[in-house]
Parts: sequence; structure tokens; C-alpha cells
Amino acid sequence: MAGNSYATEPPPLLVDYLPRVKNFGQGQFTYLGFKVYNASYYAEDPAGQTGFALSLNYLRKISSSDLVSSTVKQLERVGASEEQIVQWKKPLEKIYPDVESGHQIMAVFIPKKGTSFLYNGKPVGNIAGDDFAKSFFGIWLDPKTSYPELRRQLLANPCSPALINSNCSK
Repeated sequence: MAGNSYATEPPPLLVDYLPRVKNFGQGQFTYLGFKVYNASYYAEDPAGQTGFALSLNYLRKISSSDLVSSTVKQLERVGASEEQIVQWKKPLEKIYPDVESGHQIMAVFIPKKGTSFLYNGKPVGNIAGDDFAKSFFGIWLDPKTSYPELRRQLLANPCSPALINSNCSK
């Protein structure tokens, strides 16, 4: 099958975290005309009440430090405080690897358990707290995202998961 390499079926390991998980959308992120990654959004329900996941399948080589730097900039954009960013940066530096084309980073949010990160299907770390999840997933799913077209492709309806945008009216 040529062309579209988006993951529509949930990765098998994701079912360990979200047993009734479904794919709700996918899209491709490009930067300055370069294809960077294919993204897929998964949840058990459209509102993400029991948790949700975002899978990024990379299409090019990116260093860990560039991933952290980009994430920090986007966390600032969606409203994370300087204190929160300082608190989250060190764990992100440990979690984010250097990636190459074909590599996958998946983030899975489970309420009261935090956000678990998997690299190429293997658990690599967890960051506790709803505040982190709200800001981190907000990079892609918050109405204030820098990537509104990708957000539209990822979400099955105009509303983000309730954790990110609890005041959303469909």
C-alpha cells in the first residue's frame, strides 16, 4: 500500500493501558515543508474520560535535545508556567531519545497515574500529574495549539479531551 502510513489500528501494547482503545484521528506534521512525523490520537471514548494516547511516528532524524527544546517552547505556548517547565524538563530529557525515521514515541495518559512514555513499544518513563498531561497533550490538542490543522485531523469532533478543554461545547 503506497502513500499513507498513518496508524489506524492501535499498537498492541496500547491495549495494556487502554483496553477498549480506538483510533480517533491521524495527521501528518510538517515544518517548513519537511515531513516530520505522522501522529495518531487514541482513546476509549471521544472525550478521553478514561485516558488517551498520542503516537508520533517519526519520518526524519531529530536529536533528543531538539525534541526537548521544541516541547518546552510549545509547553510555554499552551500556558505552562516557568516553574512547571523547570519541573518537567529534566524528566523529558531522560525520556526523549534521539529519533530516526521509523521510530515511534507514544505518550499515554491515564487519570490519576500520569503520562507514560513508550519508545518503539518499550516503556521509557512516566511524568505524574494532570497538569503535565493537560499541557503536554495540549501541544497538539488544545485550541491554542500552534498546529490547528493537525489538531483538526486528530480529533473526531471539535472538542479536545475533557482534561484539556473541559468547557468545550460540541
